[in-house]
Amino acid sequence: MTITCRHATWCFVGIVTEIVANSQILALYGPSMLLVVYPISGVAMILLALLQFRFVDQYARLRVLRVSAFGYALIFVLAFVFMATQDNSMLGIGTVWLLADQLTVVLPLLLWSLAADQFNAGEARKVFSWIASWTVAASALGPVVALIAAPLLSALALPLPTLLVVGPIVCVTIGIWLPRALRGTSAGRGLVRPEGLGDSLRSAWEFVNGVPVWRLLLIMSVLTFTAGLVIHLGFMIDVSDLIGRDAFDLQVLFAGVTLAGFAVSWLIQRFVANRIQDARGIPAMIMVLPLAAIVAGLVLALGSIVGSIAVLAVAINIWRIPRYTVSANARRTALTLIPDERRARVAFLVELLPLALGYLIASPLALTGVTLDAIWIPALIASLLALAAVPFALRIVRTWDDGLLNPRLRRRKRDHVEPSQDAPAPLEG
Repeated sequence: MTITCRHATWCFVGIVTEIVANSQILALYGPSMLLVVYPISGVAMILLALLQFRFVDQYARLRVLRVSAFGYALIFVLAFVFMATQDNSMLGIGTVWLLADQLTVVLPLLLWSLAADQFNAGEARKVFSWIASWTVAASALGPVVALIAAPLLSALALPLPTLLVVGPIVCVTIGIWLPRALRGTSAGRGLVRPEGLGDSLRSAWEFVNGVPVWRLLLIMSVLTFTAGLVIHLGFMIDVSDLIGRDAFDLQVLFAGVTLAGFAVSWLIQRFVANRIQDARGIPAMIMVLPLAAIVAGLVLALGSIVGSIAVLAVAINIWRIPRYTVSANARRTALTLIPDERRARVAFLVELLPLALGYLIASPLALTGVTLDAIWIPALIASLLALAAVPFALRIVRTWDDGLLNPRLRRRKRDHVEPSQDAPAPLEG
């Protein structure tokens, strides 16, 4: 329950931050600024992941979580300072936009790795679905708060970014409370054996390259998430063109569309996600996301051509709903199959690298649509990218059972050695 509450709270803050940051960037600087912050986000995600990659499996995950939470709180404060000065306001809101990704992707991924330490694959099928269900419910509160806050802050003559103050408060609270709540559990231990960054990267890559199913998953994920990010970028660009650059209107619209998606996601998580995964299995659920991306790209192209916000909203939620439900459940459950000593590093590689590359690739693809004033072009490109991911997904389905017999998936007991001058003592959470 402790991990569930913290994970749900982090995602709630991440969604609020994302809605506010998107509306502010579009209102202040226009859609072209998104083409700049997207690749910056990709680079930042890689750099911050590398920073955490060095320590995430060697030291206690709780210690890494605490340092990360306090670090993000400090970055939030610096962003507020930048936003308060006219000359640096763009840097401030851009930093907040980057933080939204960290709060919705990186920190939850650390918590998923932490949860995976506590359960085996059999237990994870139900437990992770339960965690995800609560997370979706809490995430749905994000757009609700954004919807309520917009008119309230306007009535009080306060700027809309005032809502972002919840970010550092939550980060500090979780950074203090979670390690204390889980101290003494297996989550509080590291692997003791020291490794450099190069060794850590090599270890994770050798695992992915040595287990064909995970290599296929990595390739499929790069194609799929690139498609999804093109869809997300196209959605925001088209919406801003249709309704203008008023921050209030944009925040209300983004919050409403996001709320509708999370409402459907919660119903799926609550009533059918577990049953579908039990009936069809993990690989079939992994395959859902590229298929959804194909459809989402086609619907986005239609919405762009006819100029319909309703159709655009349907398109983005066709992508989002499976991403946060059946696909997320399957991917997180699959993490439990990875040995403890490599789980978080492999998860960072398979989950974060596709997103980071997607941000880097999506921007130039969307640029074609902006240049030609035809977002339907990158939308169709997104569908083609997702279509290219399907053969890899099919191979995952066909080879999944045999892949589970790979010796690299064999678990071994954690051997804790005595600390020496060459090996630092394990850090407590």
